[in-house]
Amino acid sequence: MAKKLLASVMAFALCLFVSAADMVVKGKNGEDQKINVVDTSETFLRFEFVSDSTVEVTKESSYRNHDSITIPEKVRIEGKVYTVTSIGDQAFKECSHLTSINIPKSVTSIGYFAFEECSSLTSIKIPEGVTSIGGSAFDGCSSLTSIKIPEGVTSIGKWAFWGCDILEPELLVYDKGTKCYGWIGDKKKCTEVVIPEGVTSIGGSAFWWCSSLTSIKIPEGVTSIGYSAFSGCNSLEPKLLIYDKGTKCYGWIGNVEKCTNVVIPEGVTSIGDNAFEDCSSLTSIKIPEGVTSIGESAFWWCRSLTSIKIPKGVTSIGEYAFYDCRSLASIKIPEGVTSIGKSAFSGCERLTGINIPEGVTSIGDNAFEDCSSLTSINIPEGVKSIGDKAFSGCSSLTSIKIPEGVTSIGKSAFSGCERLTGINIPEGVTSIGEWAFRGCGSLTSIKIPDGVTSIGKWAFSGCERLTGINIPKSVTSIGYAAFRECGSLTSIKIPEGVTSIGGSAFEGCSSLTSINIPESVTNIGKSAFSGCERLTGINIPESVTSIGGSAFERCSNLDIVIDNSEKNVKVGADAFKNCKSVKWLKD
Repeated sequence: MAKKLLASVMAFALCLFVSAADMVVKGKNGEDQKINVVDTSETFLRFEFVSDSTVEVTKESSYRNHDSITIPEKVRIEGKVYTVTSIGDQAFKECSHLTSINIPKSVTSIGYFAFEECSSLTSIKIPEGVTSIGGSAFDGCSSLTSIKIPEGVTSIGKWAFWGCDILEPELLVYDKGTKCYGWIGDKKKCTEVVIPEGVTSIGGSAFWWCSSLTSIKIPEGVTSIGYSAFSGCNSLEPKLLIYDKGTKCYGWIGNVEKCTNVVIPEGVTSIGDNAFEDCSSLTSIKIPEGVTSIGESAFWWCRSLTSIKIPKGVTSIGEYAFYDCRSLASIKIPEGVTSIGKSAFSGCERLTGINIPEGVTSIGDNAFEDCSSLTSINIPEGVKSIGDKAFSGCSSLTSIKIPEGVTSIGKSAFSGCERLTGINIPEGVTSIGEWAFRGCGSLTSIKIPDGVTSIGKWAFSGCERLTGINIPKSVTSIGYAAFRECGSLTSIKIPEGVTSIGGSAFEGCSSLTSINIPESVTNIGKSAFSGCERLTGINIPESVTSIGGSAFERCSNLDIVIDNSEKNVKVGADAFKNCKSVKWLKD
């Protein structure tokens, strides 16, 4: 982790240096050159080490008080001289008073959001040595009238010049004519574009919402088009854009409402990220067998799509690939697929069943979240992990078999599966994530395997039909609200290894009549048993040194016996409020 240096703010510092020294170096022509060296005690700038000899300028709120800044080429830190080579992410973000900045020739990179919302900056000279300009670097520099991109720049992030509307409107091509950043300046002036020969890549969001663009010519040599390059270009002729000698499908360009039925031609091997995003009128699509990859968010919000056949050659389904395809009722995942990405089918509320092939080893976070019509699902034996919220909100899911190879169940993995009646957790699982089964109101029984060491917070909260549960000896902690509002739970045995009972762990378990607290427990959390109105007796061992506020509040039938003295136990406010009796066994 980079070490940060905080330089003091000089009360009188409106310029960058006061009594800086000079360093003499040999120039390219062999002549001596003087380079100004600034000590960190003489500047309000902050620096962060990049290497043993270089630093970058990092962000600091005090920069916003300055209208003119000069970045030194060299800085002295604890007696050693370092070269300033980069301007860090967000370094001068929202410096709205900044009108001019001098960047030394030693700088080679400008970070993400480096000058975002520097709304008073009118011009900037980027040194010849700069090779990369981060995404949104000059986003919102609304007064910027001119900028020159050095020949050595090989990378410009998307939205680097978004909102620089008074820049001279033009197509920005860089890196020796091989890369097209896209349009800069007034987007209304972007009406017809011819991307020059020699360009091989078009950046992401290159023509984002150039709504006046009516025609564009893309050379045959283009092999890469970034996602959302033509999003919002609704005046373009609506069509399917195929490029790179017919092997790649960018997706739909022009008015998305005209995208109703699509046949992707033979020869295409990949469908790009966001290819058909927001094509809400798309009802059918034919994908050729040669396709091997489907990009992230490829069919995001295709709400009229009812079915789709994924070719056999596809090996992965990208994140958000079919997100919120609300009409999708069936889909067959081919045997070659090994992973299902994050939110891949999230919000597919009409999907009733899905067969996950044997080759799949992981199910991503939110993969089937809110698939409210999904009644059953077969998880293959090869799956090792179930991601956070993977089946959260699958309110029609009645049964699911988790294979023996699974070792982790993510946070909220099955939360809100209100019709799930039973589930078998395999022996290899060592932890049950937070909110894992929260709100599974039909769950009557569950077996927690011996290898589990912790039960996460809210893990079984709201499982109102759960009558009993066996907590294995391996468990050492019960998380906050782990069994809160399990209104049918009548008894529970806490194993000897547990050292802490989390706050609200059994709060509102109104049917609980008995519970043991082992001698290993040292802490009972706030409201841990609050509202357990049928609990009649409990023995708190000498090992317990802390009882949280309201721990047994509203346990009106409870007789408490504590094997300790009041002076040895920290007791929170209202810990025993409304209890029938409290007895301390020791003075």
